[in-house]
Amino acid sequence: MLYEAHWEYVFEQAFIRCRQYDIAENITQDIFVALWDQMDELCIENIRGYLYIAVKNRVLNWFEKEKRYVPIAELLVEYRAAAESSDTPLLDKELVAVAEALVNSLNAKQQIIYKMRFEQELDTAEIAKQLKMNRKTVQNQLSLALAQLRASLALLILLTKFF
Repeated sequence: MLYEAHWEYVFEQAFIRCRQYDIAENITQDIFVALWDQMDELCIENIRGYLYIAVKNRVLNWFEKEKRYVPIAELLVEYRAAAESSDTPLLDKELVAVAEALVNSLNAKQQIIYKMRFEQELDTAEIAKQLKMNRKTVQNQLSLALAQLRASLALLILLTKFF
C-alpha cells in the first residue's frame, strides 16, 4: 500500500523542515489524503519525487500561514554545516554578498542604525545621541531591521534546503 510504503519518508521530510512532530504528522496526513482524493486524476511516474515536492509545498504553505521563521541560531548551524564543504571560500563570498544585499534592502534609517550598531559597535544610547533621536525609536528601528533580516535569511535557508 502506498501509505505504508512512503509514510515514514514523507514524515521525515516534513519533520526535517518544520521541526515540529505534530505539524509534520499533520502535513504527512494531509499529503496522503490529497493524494487519495486526486488518485484518479493524477498520472505519477515518480512517486517519491511527487511526495518530496508535495512536502516542500505543504511546509512552505505552513510557514507562510503561521508566519514562522527559523531562529538565527538555527541559521548559523545551517551555515556551519555548509561551510564544512570544499566550496567554503565560494560560500563565504556568497554569504557576504547576500548579507550586504539584505542590509541594503532595509529602509535608509534602519540601514544607518544597523550599521552603527553592528559595524561601528555602538550601543543604542550612543546611536540615539548621534542621530538626535529617542533611544526607544532607535531600539524599535533596530528590532524591525533585525526581524526583516531574520525573515529574509530564514526564507533563503528554507529555499536552499529544497533545491
